[in-house]
Amino acid sequence: MDKEKTYVIGHKNPDTDSICSAIGLAELKRAEGMENVEPARAGDVNPQTAFILDYFNMKPPRYLSNVYPRAQDIMNRDVITVTEDTPLVKVMEIIRDKNIRFVPVVDDQGRPTGILTLMDVAKRNIEQIGAESSRRVVTSLRNITATLNAQVISDFHVGKGKYFSVYVGAMEEDSFLNVLGTTNTRECIVIVGDREQIQKISVERGIGILIVSGGLNVSSAIIEAAKLNEVSVIISPFDTATTALLVRMSTPASLICKDEFESTSEDELVDDLKQRMTNGRDRGFVVLDDNGVMAGVITKSNLLKPSRTSLILVDHNELSQAVDGADMVKILKVVDHHRLGNFHTTQPITFICEPVGSTSTLIAEMYKQKNVEIKKEIAGLLLAGVMSDTIILKSPTTTDRDRAIVPWLEEKSGLDHTSFGREIFSATSSLKKRGVEAVVKGDYKTFEAKGEKFGVGQVETIGFDEFHEEKDKLLAELVKIKENKGLRLSALLVTDIVLGTSLLLVAAGKEVIFSLDYPKLEDNLYELKNVLSRKKQVAPHLLSLFNEIY
Repeated sequence: MDKEKTYVIGHKNPDTDSICSAIGLAELKRAEGMENVEPARAGDVNPQTAFILDYFNMKPPRYLSNVYPRAQDIMNRDVITVTEDTPLVKVMEIIRDKNIRFVPVVDDQGRPTGILTLMDVAKRNIEQIGAESSRRVVTSLRNITATLNAQVISDFHVGKGKYFSVYVGAMEEDSFLNVLGTTNTRECIVIVGDREQIQKISVERGIGILIVSGGLNVSSAIIEAAKLNEVSVIISPFDTATTALLVRMSTPASLICKDEFESTSEDELVDDLKQRMTNGRDRGFVVLDDNGVMAGVITKSNLLKPSRTSLILVDHNELSQAVDGADMVKILKVVDHHRLGNFHTTQPITFICEPVGSTSTLIAEMYKQKNVEIKKEIAGLLLAGVMSDTIILKSPTTTDRDRAIVPWLEEKSGLDHTSFGREIFSATSSLKKRGVEAVVKGDYKTFEAKGEKFGVGQVETIGFDEFHEEKDKLLAELVKIKENKGLRLSALLVTDIVLGTSLLLVAAGKEVIFSLDYPKLEDNLYELKNVLSRKKQVAPHLLSLFNEIY
């Protein structure tokens, strides 16, 4: 069984702090000995984060569009299969000994051609009740030999199975001759003990296969006659009755298995599989990879198992901001610095939510507290996360803990926080190069008060000239988001990190516009002097406003 996979992941529309803290915490967990843990992201990397990752020659974390449990998360990969020519008795032994519900039958490429269950075997035996049908069997010398663990004396049968009629030589010679006279002898299997006269008649008449039971030897005369008449001869270690039963159970699996069976891809959602299982009669699913080769099987018991994917959430604690499907997998830990949302889990977890300016600050403190050596590039990433979220320590969200961790990160990374911070913002301050949609959606968060939702994006820049040139396009994008998401207000906070002030571009209905008490510059545009933080300055004010309006 595969080991559990843990992803350290930030919120949707990830900002720099979300990406950097995820990478930093995943690296810390690995250093502490945690296996199968890696950073991930729930959205595209914005230009600022891309610049930082490139600065340290690092690739973006794995993108996860969702973590809904899928077939590959719960399937049994250690699958017991049989080939198309496997004798039926071997299949039954596998089902019995392994206590499994069904056995997939695969071809030589590993592609399933059918499945076999005990019910299929029982149905076959019931259908064969009757003198003639009980005698008929589809098999081959190879399958009979394997089933009986027999000794081959002569072999004139190659290839796949064919129809045979099985006879037991337990009668007088004349009676036996009469029986053989009514059949196509090449399609006969005769099972006999040490009755050499019956053996002789059988090989001289050119039967298909002679089986000598009881582990008894065959005389040289019979062997020579068999070779002369191209009759296959084998010696069974079992008595005649057991041998006859096992011969009937030597039929190849491919001739009995159901060639219509339920299959699924590795990516199919577990919820969909549960629905299919409820509506169908099959005991399980065969899971196929992209090449049609069997990757695993899923039974009802698999569907009850928890997903092998687990999450550590960073820079958020609300499921509405988390990667889709987060509520359906195990959440091990949360590390955040935002207000508490409506968050719940089915079991106790480690929940860290502290009033600092950046989640990267909390991750860096963990390295120090645990006395874990931090890599130079990881220290640089965490420093970038702090600089980005605190706007080079100028944001009102900046705390003494943020300021205290910066010298340590400077020492470990070899970077000066001021010059590095300015380089980060200067490299990505152009609004025109980023495009209207990327500017608005790059760092956009939604909030809710009294059942009414609003959203605020934020972008940092140096100067407002480009903003004024793009203002009408940006407003149109905000209107589109407002309508598509059913928001009461959709806004963009444009922050000049040099001046330490912001502009707020707003798309909203009259009741909200009328209640906004920010200084108005023109229609839909407001000036927010000395405002740098959406989290600490803008969102709380708008939440309070919405609580009054609605």
